Amino acid sequence: MISGVSGLKKRVVNAINSMIRPSGVQLVRTPDKFEDYIPFAATQAGARAAGLSVGDYIDSRFNVPGSTQDTIDRLAELGVFERPLTRVCEIGPGSGRYLEKVAARCRPERYEIYETAADWRRWLVDEYAVIAQPTDGRTLAATPDTSIDLVHTHKVLNGLEILDICRYFEEMVRVADTHATIVFDILTEACLDEPTLQKWLDSGAGYITSMTAQQFAIDFFTRHGFEHVGSFFATSMPGKTHYQVFRR
Repeated sequence: MISGVSGLKKRVVNAINSMIRPSGVQLVRTPDKFEDYIPFAATQAGARAAGLSVGDYIDSRFNVPGSTQDTIDRLAELGVFERPLTRVCEIGPGSGRYLEKVAARCRPERYEIYETAADWRRWLVDEYAVIAQPTDGRTLAATPDTSIDLVHTHKVLNGLEILDICRYFEEMVRVADTHATIVFDILTEACLDEPTLQKWLDSGAGYITSMTAQQFAIDFFTRHGFEHVGSFFATSMPGKTHYQVFRR
């Protein structure tokens, strides 16, 4: 997960402690600062205790239940899975909740990931047989030009600075094949209406750092030969995020 949710991390730990406290065991914070991604051990423990997959656990307890599947369904409505997708690249899969559903939907021959969290990265490789590329948090340097059918990322770009978002835009274009699809979500001006903005301010969340104008994204990818297929909103607690789908 290139950028994650510190508030979610705290809720994960609190929820797990509520389940395991009767056993006399409790998760505690170390002297070091929390990392900026969802905690691996705590999330795995919570999922096991709840009898859920990791993705379903995160959705059901800390997001809107079914929100990940809803996103996949909306992407399907926009035709993302209509073409053969044999080579897939995902930026920041984190816990793998989108990876799991995308891989099941398109059955790619090759699935590359760029993930900075070492524990999640190792687990995803073991669990889903994906290829973990060397990750610098800014580029897709290990992926050749025009080699990918689907480039996608979820709940990542909003936590990056604008120039790093633009670097990823450039990299998406570079690795995309001649008929590729690109999927990502950004925090646009439409995500910051007054009530939603107030929710963000009241939450104290510090993991959303950039707003990207939708028209800027459309203009960028159009200049590079992509068609804007469509967009939709998805939940990103405590607000929403704006998905964009482009096709070459």
